[in-house]
Amino acid sequence: MSQLDAIHEAVRFMDGHLRDAITVGDVADSVGYSLFHFSRIFNRVVQHTPYDYLMRRRVSESSYELVESERLIIDIAYEYQFANPETFTRAF
Repeated sequence: MSQLDAIHEAVRFMDGHLRDAITVGDVADSVGYSLFHFSRIFNRVVQHTPYDYLMRRRVSESSYELVESERLIIDIAYEYQFANPETFTRAF
């Protein structure tokens, strides 16, 4: 698997697990890279750290749900793995 293929697979893994309590280590494991090597390559290719990318995607998807659903903000925040409403608010 090339480095670009690994990054593509990592992005797919993150997008598929936005509501799950995953870590950057879990993402690195999913493509068979060490945490350090994966983080370095991901940052070079995507121009964001893996954690930053994951948080941006969670904010993006949760904001869509805020607009499109009648659900409570706090429920959406917890569903997307934000520890509390304050963390969710700061992420925006």
